[in-house]
Amino acid sequence: MEKLPNSAGQLPSGVGGRYSEGAKPSARPFGDSPEDSAFGGAPGAGRPLQTRKGRWPLQALRDRPVLYVMAIFSVLVATALYSLRRDGIFACPASAYDGNHYLAYCNVGGYGDYDHGAFWFGLEPAARDFAVSADVLFVGNSATEFGFSTPASERWFAANGSRFYLLGFSHFENSTFIEPLLSRLHPRARAYVVNVDRFFSDQETVIGHDVMRGSDMRRWYIVKQGWQPPHRMLCTWQARLCGHALSFYRQRETGEWRLTGSEIGLTPSEIGRELPADAALVAQEKARAESFIAKLGVAPQCVFLTYVPSKANERATAADLASALGFELISPRISDLHTFDGIHLDPPSAERFASAFFDIGGARLRQCLNSNGTRSGADTSEETRGRR
Repeated sequence: MEKLPNSAGQLPSGVGGRYSEGAKPSARPFGDSPEDSAFGGAPGAGRPLQTRKGRWPLQALRDRPVLYVMAIFSVLVATALYSLRRDGIFACPASAYDGNHYLAYCNVGGYGDYDHGAFWFGLEPAARDFAVSADVLFVGNSATEFGFSTPASERWFAANGSRFYLLGFSHFENSTFIEPLLSRLHPRARAYVVNVDRFFSDQETVIGHDVMRGSDMRRWYIVKQGWQPPHRMLCTWQARLCGHALSFYRQRETGEWRLTGSEIGLTPSEIGRELPADAALVAQEKARAESFIAKLGVAPQCVFLTYVPSKANERATAADLASALGFELISPRISDLHTFDGIHLDPPSAERFASAFFDIGGARLRQCLNSNGTRSGADTSEETRGRR
């Protein structure tokens, strides 16, 4: 699933007033004659007020430089605050901050994605450390995040004495960003869960490209990082100072996402019928998928391919790709699943999906955890391939 909130925003993907036309303004906006006056020709009606000494207010302020500078400064501050409230971080709620979460995405033009840069530039070292040391690493798009950010995931790993991390990103992020990110992180995972939902595309997402190759992007993400402490402080003190734009927070310890803000404008949906398999897409992604899996550093039986369903249900394509790679697709078919926006599973559906995933793949996953999941010498032999 990739959405939101895409780049890389998006939702990810990842996861944008109208006024009626008025009359034309008069060529003499303040009125130069009694008939132009909105007050029936009263002296001075429609004109700017003058001071008692007959000077315009601006002229009077200019005669007092300190007052003039203060007035201009006040206007600038008010304009900046209004912009932050409407188009910046203060448009989003601060309700999910705590020592274990940071704001990963705020769905306004002046802030957007922070998550991509937080990992790429190492701005959240605790989150990176947890990702590196996780026993099982989940990679994919935002559908991966919302599909496995569940109590079912937490229960399974707690019961098996191991740790997991969800390393999914918004804006339909794919392997073109996550593969080089993994090469930077050097994770020590014993098993990987890969959501193959168009994950092996060779097309960089806009946000992934900008973060990896854009000029001065590190500085821009540091600025975004710097706004989070005042956002948390002011909006915790007075919640009404902040808006309710859609946003999500990442838990540093597990990578799980927490959705906050208004869902107005989102259209819930059921999971659609499975679309016919796209053979051309399978052929296009197969080579890149083989290369990506070979670089993970774990035995193939400890790579778990999944597909988190959405309204546009491409499970058949995912299954054919997994089969072409010699793997089982673990994507349980469950009736009556729903999304909260057409792409991402809603919490009850995600809980059912994740629980069924661990029911099917749990036994093999335990074997990987117990054997450390390390690659044997003949890592490409048929005997080591993931089996149904």
